[in-house]
Amino acid sequence: MNNSEPPPSLAFYTVLAPLLSKFSNDQARPLREAFVFAEKQNPGFIHDFVAGVIQNEDMTEMLLRLGSTQCNEYLIGSGVEYHAELNEKAQVLRGLLSGIPDLITVRSSFLQTIKDIAQSIKDLLNAVNGYYNASSNNPIVAQNKRLFDHQKKNFVRCSKAFSDSLRNYFKDSQASIVFLSANKLITQTNVLMRTIKIISETG
Repeated sequence: MNNSEPPPSLAFYTVLAPLLSKFSNDQARPLREAFVFAEKQNPGFIHDFVAGVIQNEDMTEMLLRLGSTQCNEYLIGSGVEYHAELNEKAQVLRGLLSGIPDLITVRSSFLQTIKDIAQSIKDLLNAVNGYYNASSNNPIVAQNKRLFDHQKKNFVRCSKAFSDSLRNYFKDSQASIVFLSANKLITQTNVLMRTIKIISETG
């Protein structure tokens, strides 16, 4: 991880990144690098920092509710093939996942949301594959195929873990596990989008 690469932190993507996006690049860069460095040296620092500032009793649920917050950290620019579809599909998935705390106790609504999330995951993967197929002749994209595949596999892995958490929820009714798994899926969605953004900007 270099000084500008964001850590895979729930708190970073849902709280700090949207805040930093409100500043100019020159203003945000030293703050971002300080947080990234601190997280690299002490994993969990950003989560503890945000928890200390907000002092919320249930950080996992709070972060999930904030998970649909959009910011430039992972918004793919208009010069990229499939940019509109990628941004739209990623945001739809974030929105569905961040709405779970309000729906999880309403069985019929929650079951429909689960179906919508499953479809949204498929739609995003189709957009991601469409982007790669359309950009595969770009030498920079081709050079970064391993990184691209790695993040896509992580996304699929997080999706499967989320499905497992749902099955367990219907057995033990532990909503906190679903919230945590949904947060991880939002985080990996953002990591995947930012990976595409970085590769595309490099090209």
